[in-house]
Amino acid sequence: QSTVMAPPIHVKLVSAVLNAVVLIASIRNMASPGQPLVVIPEDDVFQAHFGAAEDPKMGFIFQLFGAFMFMAATTKLITLFGHSEGTFLRKKLFMCWGIADLILAAIVLKYDAMDQSVTIGFAVLHALEGAAFLADAALRKRVVKKSSKGA
Repeated sequence: QSTVMAPPIHVKLVSAVLNAVVLIASIRNMASPGQPLVVIPEDDVFQAHFGAAEDPKMGFIFQLFGAFMFMAATTKLITLFGHSEGTFLRKKLFMCWGIADLILAAIVLKYDAMDQSVTIGFAVLHALEGAAFLADAALRKRVVKKSSKGA
């Protein structure tokens, strides 16, 4: 009897479709907030409602939200489709979170409508966590754990 508790295919399918769209939208939000995507029905109406393309403050909020969307989507996809053993899952999650932290730090540092004394702490903390996660994922040696069959 297998001790691997992989998610069923229907869960993987539904999550893959949803999170592919979320991932695309997150990249758009970070790179070009307010730009409608033709692959998302009525996204032009949604984007126009919030005005992120015209309002730098709303554009900044969309960029931050995009970074969190990216983190959530990649984390779910890695959890569903990554290695079934926890040590390597954690390594992959650290990579996702580290990248998202560095993106958040960069977005906050680039925002110039507010004095950096207000935002620098948030940016520095995310940059430090991102660097720590990525360093751990890249540099720490991990070994495959032995299966405990019959336990």
